[in-house]
This record gives sequence, structure tokens and C-alpha cells, in this order.
Amino acid sequence: MSNLNRERITPGEIARRLLPAGTVLLSLLVMALPLPLAWGVMPNLALLFVILWASIQPRLMPVWAGFLLGLFADLLFGGRIGIWALIFPLAVGVVRVAEERVEGHSLAVDWAFAALLVMLAQLLAWQLNSFLGSSAPLLPFLVQGAVTLIAYPLAATLGARTQRRLTDLGG
Repeated sequence: MSNLNRERITPGEIARRLLPAGTVLLSLLVMALPLPLAWGVMPNLALLFVILWASIQPRLMPVWAGFLLGLFADLLFGGRIGIWALIFPLAVGVVRVAEERVEGHSLAVDWAFAALLVMLAQLLAWQLNSFLGSSAPLLPFLVQGAVTLIAYPLAATLGARTQRRLTDLGG
């Protein structure tokens, strides 16, 4: 057997590859904490970080990772299995298609795109819950979407800082 194609993976490279999924997992765990919040609604931080990582490091947030992270979210929150496992990879795919068609980034454009994607994801989650027999009012889904959008600048800043750390790790 030839070792010509075998690449040596350093601990820094392992950390670099796992960091995006790790930040989404961490955000899911934060979302599960009983935190007192201003509006009583936790922003959908996991969806926000899936969107951010799919945009700033697409190789490190593949569609299959979105599926696994969404499945973990479904299991963690006790909702219908498959809802977030469908929405997270869809979000990754939509970001990839949009990234191919748009050059450059600005906070305003990225925020507007994230707003559209977050609200569509929240509407899809509500619709899928209703379709699967867990009818709930639409307003809580929309309020969570709005609160998520308010959290976008903070999440984007954290994502950018983490991105710089990734670069320092050898990316």
C-alpha cells in the first residue's frame, strides 16, 4: 500500500476542522439552558451559526454536518425528529448557492440574507410541526426568528473572531 496520498493531520488541523461544528453544538447546549431572557425567547443560535459557518468556511460546514447537528437539535429539544435535521442542511445548501452568485460580503447584505433565511427556516419549522401533528401558534416561531436576527451582529462578531483563530491554527 502506498502512503503517497496519506496526509498528516496535526492536532491544530483537527481542532480547525471540528471548531465550526463545535460552536454549533455549544450554541445548542446554551439554547437548552434555562436562562432568564429579556423577551423570554432564546434566539436560534444554532441556526445562526450554521448559516455563518456555511458562509465563512463552507468546507468546514458540509451539508452532512448540518444534518447531524440538526438531528442532535431534534433529540436535545425533544421535538419531532427530522425537522431541524432537514432545516439545517437546507440552510447550508441555500447559503452555498447564494455564495456562488454573490461576490463580496458586507454586514448589511449578510444580515439581510440571514434575516430572510432565518425567517424562512422558522416558518418551515412551524409548518412541519403543524404537518406532523404538533400544531402551535405561528407567533412564537416568528418572535424567535426576530430575536435571532437581533443576535446576528454578536454571532457574526464571534464567528469572525473564531475564523481568525482558525486561520492561526493553520487554515
